[in-house]
Amino acid sequence: MPRDKYILWPVYFDKRRSRGDGRRVAKDIAVPNASIEEIMKAAKKMGLNPQKEDKAYPGRWWKKEGRVIVDKIGKKTKILRDIATEIAKNRET
Repeated sequence: MPRDKYILWPVYFDKRRSRGDGRRVAKDIAVPNASIEEIMKAAKKMGLNPQKEDKAYPGRWWKKEGRVIVDKIGKKTKILRDIATEIAKNRET
């Protein structure tokens, strides 16, 4: 994995998961059941050059949900918050 990329798993944005289960954003901005397509759309809108890979989250190895690889532009926590906010905004419309 290149050092200039971040890996984003759907579980990072899932409101139904606990921090221990892998959620990385605050519950008030998290969304239930975030999909790869939603993450890709939000990352593309932010100019992060997203790439989809068919992989399984290590904590849920039996379920291949996929992951998104994005360019490293700023801190990962800020990128995660911005993507979660964008997904929520897209779901409202």
